Amino acid sequence: MRQRRPLAASVGLTAATWRRAMAAAAVSALLASAIPSAPAWAVTADEALGPLDQYATAKARALAGTYRGQLTDLYQYLYHCVPWVAVQKNGIGFRSPKGATGDERYLTIWIGIEQGDDPGFSSMRPAERASAMFSRYGIPLLRRMASIGAVGGDGQVEGFGVVLSWMKPGRARPAVNETLVAFVDRALTLELAARTIGLAEITRRARFSLFDGTTELPSPQLDAWEDPFLGTFKLKDYVRPPGATC
Repeated sequence: MRQRRPLAASVGLTAATWRRAMAAAAVSALLASAIPSAPAWAVTADEALGPLDQYATAKARALAGTYRGQLTDLYQYLYHCVPWVAVQKNGIGFRSPKGATGDERYLTIWIGIEQGDDPGFSSMRPAERASAMFSRYGIPLLRRMASIGAVGGDGQVEGFGVVLSWMKPGRARPAVNETLVAFVDRALTLELAARTIGLAEITRRARFSLFDGTTELPSPQLDAWEDPFLGTFKLKDYVRPPGATC
């Protein structure tokens, strides 16, 4: 197993800088249903979920309509409880991976992650950075989605997915982002949520794609570990509004 180096918790990017960096993303090529390639810095719940007519199939529209309330709650969780992320417009929904056979639908979250300048993170290879981001954000978000109401038991849901984008370290101009796309089948994600399966089995059986800007890199071999960040990190002076629970 490759050496694990922790991500720095601090960030130092402005919203405008992050938007410019994220504008180079072209990850929608990995999804059968097109969604915008440039994440917005801050979107409302309705913008994050998007309208039902964005979906090309009745199955997808039915899933999105049935679980809209739960997906709105998921947006609120991301907004209030997950630091340094921005949900993509139309970034929460039932997506079908490119190349899927039939109308396979995965409940998927697409987020942009602020990652400040950090020598340790910059010195990692792309697959190591992707492993760190998947451990910090991907694993807990997959668990969260699998635990939403009846979604985990719905046979119409093939599985769960995360799309994680962050600014590529370095001073190259124009700045670009790195993006990890992961899809995990439903049964495997339920085992992950129940903590009855090792993370090595998740990385072995999940479908991963990694992008450097618009260029897809060779299929990455990822590690994963339990990162306590989301359960322990607290933003200084941030007070959650009444009713918001994490």
